[in-house]
Amino acid sequence: MSTIRIDNKNIEEYFSNMRRCAKCILPETFPGIEFDEDGVCNYCRTYEPVKVFGEEKLKERLEEYRNRGKKYDCIVAISGGRDSSFVLYNMVEKYDMRVLALTVDSGAITPEGYRNIKTITESLGVDHVWIRDEAQIKTAKENTKIKFHAWLKKPSIHTIVPTLNAGDKTMNLRIYKYADRNGIPLVIGGNIIGNSSFEQEHFKTGFLGVFPDNRGNYSTPDKIKLSILFAVEHFKSPCAFHLSILREYLEGAFVYFFESILKPRSVDTLGFFDYIYWDEKEILSTIYKLGWEGASDATTTWRIDDAAYPLINYLYYNLVGFTEHDEMYSKMIREGQISRQEGLKRCMSDHHYRIPYMMKTLEELGVSKEEIDKVLEEYRKKLLSKVLRRHYDRVIIE
Repeated sequence: MSTIRIDNKNIEEYFSNMRRCAKCILPETFPGIEFDEDGVCNYCRTYEPVKVFGEEKLKERLEEYRNRGKKYDCIVAISGGRDSSFVLYNMVEKYDMRVLALTVDSGAITPEGYRNIKTITESLGVDHVWIRDEAQIKTAKENTKIKFHAWLKKPSIHTIVPTLNAGDKTMNLRIYKYADRNGIPLVIGGNIIGNSSFEQEHFKTGFLGVFPDNRGNYSTPDKIKLSILFAVEHFKSPCAFHLSILREYLEGAFVYFFESILKPRSVDTLGFFDYIYWDEKEILSTIYKLGWEGASDATTTWRIDDAAYPLINYLYYNLVGFTEHDEMYSKMIREGQISRQEGLKRCMSDHHYRIPYMMKTLEELGVSKEEIDKVLEEYRKKLLSKVLRRHYDRVIIE
């Protein structure tokens, strides 16, 4: 009988030494993972290299929209992050499109995000507009505070993101409507649209047993299954019947299923990284020249524009010993962009959270770090026992 003993009081030791894939760096706590006799995980064994449509196809698509708009050929949604900044640069400088940069501010953009939006748009000399609803932002922040206090009473790894980063699920529709009103025929980027295959996280819904494809898309049956599972999780929560939160979830679910129907017919969408291969070194070398900067308190350049993620990553790491970085670097290893050694080194460094920023978030939420750590310690016992049963006959957490 295979048994694992974990000292819950010294969990860092287990997380530092837990079994990882011999080829990538996914750990034994990753949902659905299995290792063969050589220690290689099923995600590596079934991996298919990233494929894109190619630059010629992109040029053909862009020509369909060139000079069709009144003043602009397209909108590029920009958040201040590295990818949207790179896309904006390419649309302006390489493909000579008449571009309007647009940002939907849902209240979760970091100071680094604001800074980079200003720097990049000014450097490229493009027009930029904000879509910002102060009342909506205030309601969203109030809802997040209520949801997180409820989460602490009944924690669940399935609801970390819906609790802290439900975001603006109507973001894309707001962009489409703006484009329609202003005679702009094409939207590039936005929520999910055109995200690279490297940045699609399987684990966030994987703990529910539902996984997206490599482009982050779910089949209709899986969408229905996810909606039901999340509804069940929601109604377990102490805040389940809070009207404002219920309305937020229902609006999100409605858009989730019917966005394609609600989108104005005069507006099309395009995902840049569906056509152009995502290469981290090329992206960073390009945007650094434009004045883009990372965060002084983070070794990663990913998601430094999103205020919710320091706390989100803290929760994931302290529950299962990995974050979104482990999955992303594993994909980069499989693609040959980095070595396994580099991926593991970067991952260990990125796990040192933006503590000052996280503490600011906790202050806004009215919660102390000590309160969170106590909840995580108790919940982790139950969670790890369940997660690790696929690998061990007995899981003992002391």
